[in-house]
Amino acid sequence: MNKEAVLVFARRPELGRVKTRLDAHIGKRLTLSLYRAFLTDTLDAARQSGATVILAHTPGPDFSEQNLADITLEQRGNTFGERFDAAFEDAANHIPEKTPLVLIGADTPHLSPQFLRKTFVALRERHAVIGESADGGFYLLGFSSRPVPISDAFSEPTKANAETVRLLRKAGLRPVFLEKQFDVDSPQDLMKLIRLMDHLHATCADWAPENTRKVLHDEEIIPLVVQIENAQKAARVTK
Repeated sequence: MNKEAVLVFARRPELGRVKTRLDAHIGKRLTLSLYRAFLTDTLDAARQSGATVILAHTPGPDFSEQNLADITLEQRGNTFGERFDAAFEDAANHIPEKTPLVLIGADTPHLSPQFLRKTFVALRERHAVIGESADGGFYLLGFSSRPVPISDAFSEPTKANAETVRLLRKAGLRPVFLEKQFDVDSPQDLMKLIRLMDHLHATCADWAPENTRKVLHDEEIIPLVVQIENAQKAARVTK
């Protein structure tokens, strides 16, 4: 067992059940292909970070991406917050006590192994670490030892980050704050990801979400996203 662990909190790749804000624009089939690439790249980055990889997914039949994790768990609970806390608890029960544990989702495939390793370095100094996302939530949460419950933070998604920080401090934890990142929920977010991947590819970066890049090109999603972005820009101009 490795000395750190990454917990990937994700949905089973299922048509019409993933990234629903995105499939309204590019269709359910393309969204599912893209989500599977996101999940593959996320699990691959976690593995390349040197950590034990734990996948907590929504219940249902087995799927191929499970094979990329060291440990797979089914999420349990009735609400998002309950499932979130339960995933942390179940993951902590599968690894040695006081193993640093970091949770990420499958909508930030651009988080690199190097970034995850830096996160674990930060946890050597503090008991918790949090990464705020651009929409007011967070894209990463980690603990140097036993996680604390934060399900109440999700009652207002746009305030989830601030409420999580409050709950951590209430539990006596002073978190490290990571740089703000975006997660991919909309065509605008996807455009940001495309530009970032182009930059990583052009600069020969040590790591890039190649499965995501391949799907974007092979499925011709990029021209579709550009078309959507241009249409939205034109609509704003005419208002």
